[in-house]
Amino acid sequence: MPKPRKILVTGATGFLGRHVLDALNSGQPHTQALVLCRRRADWNRQTWTAPLENVDVIEGGVTGSEGWTGDRRLKGCAGIVHLAAVVKHSRRNTAEVYETNIDGTLRMVRLAAQLNCRMVFVSTSGTVGCFDNPLEKADEDAPYVEPTVGNWPYYDSKIKAERQARAMAAQLGVQLVIIRPPILLGPGDHRFRSTGHVLKFLRLGFPFLVEGGMSFVDIRDAALAILRALDHPAARPVYHLHGTDCSVVDFFELCHQVSGVMPPANVLPFAVAHRLASSAEWVAHAAHKKSPLPDPVVIEMARHYWGLTSLHAERELDYHPRPARQTLADTVSWLRANAPAVRPH
Repeated sequence: MPKPRKILVTGATGFLGRHVLDALNSGQPHTQALVLCRRRADWNRQTWTAPLENVDVIEGGVTGSEGWTGDRRLKGCAGIVHLAAVVKHSRRNTAEVYETNIDGTLRMVRLAAQLNCRMVFVSTSGTVGCFDNPLEKADEDAPYVEPTVGNWPYYDSKIKAERQARAMAAQLGVQLVIIRPPILLGPGDHRFRSTGHVLKFLRLGFPFLVEGGMSFVDIRDAALAILRALDHPAARPVYHLHGTDCSVVDFFELCHQVSGVMPPANVLPFAVAHRLASSAEWVAHAAHKKSPLPDPVVIEMARHYWGLTSLHAERELDYHPRPARQTLADTVSWLRANAPAVRPH
């Protein structure tokens, strides 16, 4: 019997990591997942990891000690799926965001060169798809939108990571594939982060909305596309995983339709919302507490539109995102069953 193919997955304990591993288990039973986790106990603590088969834990991280990169289990690794990232938007977290999202990504490119394997790097659509016009959409050929997102640490870190990873990959002879999804929704967000705005909505936690837009896709569809990009014999350098583009108001109206929870009644002008958020953040920071309002950066982001499209994903990755209503219904259903302090329908 041939040895199973080995794939290294970073960020394996996160929301997307969970679905990538589920997809590997169900669709590629002869693939062994090597999951990078700082502590084996962190992996074992997850209730959803127990049923997974063909998974082996490598203790280490994309930052910190590099000793794990010499682990003999990595020998013969056929690919790297790099999901690990710090998704924090406050400017107070800039150093942490840059270290993981830039330095950690470059470490993985060097490892891919060492292992002579392809690397799939999951970035974000926000590197190219952020506009003032709700009708604009970014495809894979779109330029970076640094004038718009350059002052937002998370998106700026991803632009820098993409650029530097591409340059290093070209220098080292690594086949790098960049995947750009928008916001990821769906069931199974055990950390309540990517679906945090839906959770807050269900808890009646939004005092107001801001006129702007958002883009989202089902995480289950994204996970399948990521694995197809890893396996495609002639994968392109970039794929967009487009989903649903809508206004913020329409998004929460759809949340209302699938949940029965009323959407926030107040839609504030950006200037008013930003002033409130900035004041609340300043007071909370001085008191060493968490602000009850979104971070000012989140308000800045919310006023923009995040239109996305793809030239290649449907044809080459067999990418067909499911309807938005189904994604949101499954998200709400899972949160009601698993998140604390959520009102049942």
